[in-house]
Formats: sequence, structure tokens, C-alpha cells
Amino acid sequence: MLKYLLPYEVKPGENLPGGLPPQSLVVLSPVWRGPALVIEYPDGDTETLLGRTRRGEPCEVQVFWTRENPRGPAVCLAIGGDAGLRAVLRAEGRETSRGLAFLALATSLIPPEVLAVISPPPPVEDAPLLLG
Repeated sequence: MLKYLLPYEVKPGENLPGGLPPQSLVVLSPVWRGPALVIEYPDGDTETLLGRTRRGEPCEVQVFWTRENPRGPAVCLAIGGDAGLRAVLRAEGRETSRGLAFLALATSLIPPEVLAVISPPPPVEDAPLLLG
């Protein structure tokens, strides 16, 4: 798969007051898309990620492999719309929510249906090591 850059910015607003300045995310895998992403933690808690627009409307969640540095590890990243993600945590019979610009997922927490689309993490690229 050819890698490409995905522009991503979260505008300051109710969901995430600080926003996130414009980024160019390197996409290293196919992209899983869905209306929500449910993460199940080993202790039985669940967290549901919902994409949000600045108008407060729902939008799709996207999940893919990326990396900041060609020699660094791949990271599974979940992003939302121009207002980021809304994360709803259900733990110990309570529900809390918070706004996020994005969420990096531990490999062990990637749902099987997502992993089936994005595949295992890509290997580290061979890049010249610059010594100063």
C-alpha cells in the first residue's frame, strides 16, 4: 500500500477547547471507518469513541497505522472530525465522557473487526541513520 498524508485539524470548541493545530498524518495502512469504535478493556470497562464536527453533529471515526518518524514504531491512531473525538467511558456502573483530539490504541486493544481492515503494524522503514 502506498502511504499518503492525511491533513487533520481540530478546531477549538466545546468538545476540545484547546483544539489541535493542523497536522499531516502519514497513513501506512488501509483506513477502518465507522460511526463509532468500541474499545473493551481487560477489566470489563468499555470506551466508545464517537467522531464530532464543530456543529456538534456525529461523523465517522477513522483508524489507521501511522508513525511520526520513519525509524519509529507504528502507532494505531483513531481520529474524528473537525471537533475531534468524544470518548464515553463506562466503568464501574458510571458513565463519563471527554473530548480528545485523537487516541492512540495499544495493539492489544484494537478490536478484531478493525485489525481485519488495517492489518498488523507495518515494519519500521529502512532509513539512513544520521550521525552528527
